[in-house]
Amino acid sequence: MRIIGWRLLQGAGVVALLVGVAGIVVFGPDSRFVSGPHPIDTEGSAVVTRPGVIAWKDVQIEVLAEVPGDKPVFIGLGNSVDVMSYVEGTERLEVTAFEPPWRMEASAAEGGPALPASPTAMDWWIAGEGGLGGALLQARLPDESVSVAVLSVGDANLRGLTLSTAYGIEGIFARSIGLIVAGGAVAVLVHLLLRRRPVEDEQEVVYVVVEEDGSEREISAEEVEALGEVEIVEETELPPGESR
Repeated sequence: MRIIGWRLLQGAGVVALLVGVAGIVVFGPDSRFVSGPHPIDTEGSAVVTRPGVIAWKDVQIEVLAEVPGDKPVFIGLGNSVDVMSYVEGTERLEVTAFEPPWRMEASAAEGGPALPASPTAMDWWIAGEGGLGGALLQARLPDESVSVAVLSVGDANLRGLTLSTAYGIEGIFARSIGLIVAGGAVAVLVHLLLRRRPVEDEQEVVYVVVEEDGSEREISAEEVEALGEVEIVEETELPPGESR
């Protein structure tokens, strides 16, 4: 049973090492994972995430919205109640599900062609940025229900919109290296200990056979196989670690 415990510890070390390698591959030295650009099929004035779609907390995100022809565009992060109330009467694309790095489900919602007011005039945005031909949102997700909104400005629309995303977890690169070092050390040390450890949990079987002259002799299982057919008088299992 003790050997099983050592094997489980060794397996945990290997898992930690693999998780560390995956963290380095995915996030890189800058602790960020980038995806995109991804085309968004919409003719409306707004693309928003429904409440609950963004469920992460304390994660650094970047969302880059780009539109052709230097059209004005705004991208903002706000409380879901404020965002959904703002776009309620506007034709929009609502993101109903999202999984990083990029798996999006969306549905169209009917409404008017324009927003009720310029998004740059709203003072409830947690973070927001506007620009011509593109805008970049950089924010740390707070501990509340929030939505991301990509919005046209003025008479423009979002035809030709593409989105790129980046996710960052502070210190993930350093923690990944730590997992690789610690996990690798545990796996190697357990391997060396098991190689040097005497086999205590296996029972040795000793046989007593009769020689041609009538005398009895103890032999091992390997010797029984080598002799072939022999008359076995007694079979004894020795306790772990004991030998004769």
